[in-house]
Amino acid sequence: MQLRGEMRMDVMLKFKNEFFEERKDLLSKNHVYRNHITKFIKYLSLPDVQLSNAPARININVIEECIRYYHNEGELNSRSTMESHLESVKSFYDYLSETGKATDIFSNYNYSKFKDEIVEKYSLLEPVERGSYKCEDIKTILIELDKAIDNFQDEVAGVREEERHLQRIILRLFIKLTLIAPAKRSVITSIKKSDFTEEYKKLLINGIDVNIPCGLSRDLCAALKYAESKNKGSIKEEDNLFEYLYKYKGKFRVESLNTWFYNIAQDFGVMEDMCKGKKTLAVEPIKNMVIQMMVDNLINPVFISKIAGLTLTMIEATYYPKDWSAKREEDINKCINKSIAQNDYYCYV
Repeated sequence: MQLRGEMRMDVMLKFKNEFFEERKDLLSKNHVYRNHITKFIKYLSLPDVQLSNAPARININVIEECIRYYHNEGELNSRSTMESHLESVKSFYDYLSETGKATDIFSNYNYSKFKDEIVEKYSLLEPVERGSYKCEDIKTILIELDKAIDNFQDEVAGVREEERHLQRIILRLFIKLTLIAPAKRSVITSIKKSDFTEEYKKLLINGIDVNIPCGLSRDLCAALKYAESKNKGSIKEEDNLFEYLYKYKGKFRVESLNTWFYNIAQDFGVMEDMCKGKKTLAVEPIKNMVIQMMVDNLINPVFISKIAGLTLTMIEATYYPKDWSAKREEDINKCINKSIAQNDYYCYV
């Protein structure tokens, strides 16, 4: 099935536009929701579906068929991506229900069981176990990536070398963006041109304005310049960064990052033990490494929760071991006493 090149203003598209407008504060901080809801509306408009003008006929089975369609398209292959899609569509239906536009099709369903059934039915990949890479390994990879990218000679490169060069450019940006904003992979890969300020000095992600180091700003500009020469056109404000960079080669698939990461680890002789018996290497533990370092540096967990896009409960359960307080007792005492001493009233105590 192919998506229509042009969509008419039907009922579900109208509802989507109203949702985006009325919930723009929420959606401006969560591009993943926006992207998944847009995909859902596009699916409803397919010639073989034609439900975009019939909201009363949309039910939980349609949701599952939508997941099946994007799974077959290679865009939805893991449990985490499937859950992001469902959470996005569910939030859309929460809005439709609240505003009286449609009934909540999720209300009478065992949501957890529904997700488990989909995972089993389509053999979706389960989430990567929580792990964390060594900072030294990531530093080595970035150093080697810089060398390889700087030494690349486009004019004499073959098709295979050019493809590997592009993969390294994209992977370097993904790693560095994750290091300054430890958000989910799906959030990082949803970044648009409009999320950056001019000259790529700041990035808005999960509602936080993140300062971009000079090195990363330079890498972004260089990557876009390279892509512009291949795409024969500049990136637009609404363009997805990673999709634009890979555009001249074809469709960018988020899952490819794990394969590319494995390839460079092999190329550079890094993390050899982790690569044994595998064909891919997950990029998610880079985020875990950064969050764990923030926890160990006594950063306020509320701030960590905000930039990571995770609940406080999840942060505490995942990144604070049971003996954490006992091990950091001296540091915690110093931090608390320092914060109290900084208050205006302290000199009167």
